[in-house]
Amino acid sequence: MNKKQALYLGFGSNIGDSGHFVTRAIKEVAGNPHISYVSQSSLWYTEPLYDTNQPHFVNAVAKYHSDLDPYEILDYIQLIETRFLRLRNPLRPKGPRTLDIDILFYGDHCIQTDKLTIPHPRFHERKFILFPMAEIDVNYRVPGTLMSITDYIQRCPDKTNLEKI
Repeated sequence: MNKKQALYLGFGSNIGDSGHFVTRAIKEVAGNPHISYVSQSSLWYTEPLYDTNQPHFVNAVAKYHSDLDPYEILDYIQLIETRFLRLRNPLRPKGPRTLDIDILFYGDHCIQTDKLTIPHPRFHERKFILFPMAEIDVNYRVPGTLMSITDYIQRCPDKTNLEKI
């Protein structure tokens, strides 16, 4: 058994009862005996960033502790997305979805493969990750860097609007 490490997951939804879906999904992740819930951000109402012709999102970040392999976590959260009827449209990869769960950070892991990249490759471009993350741990140091979440917020190019719900 591996040592438990901090796991930060990003949640988003813009189809159906998005606030309920995000809140339920945060709880469901902790249904795995190898993942324990620690804390979560507020829910944030956010403009779509890339594919802008779609409804606004509800986003949140949650912190857990886990001793799973990062790929086991990925498989598990994709199962949860499927249970929430997440459909992946190859023509609109950033399009509407009932639920999206991303691994943002996991311990001091720095992974870059075709299947998984940790830290999340675009976390620094997204206020809908950085602002909720700052609520949980504003001084968090991003693995592989000397920068904190605050440093990334100050440099974030994202100009979309977001507000706490």
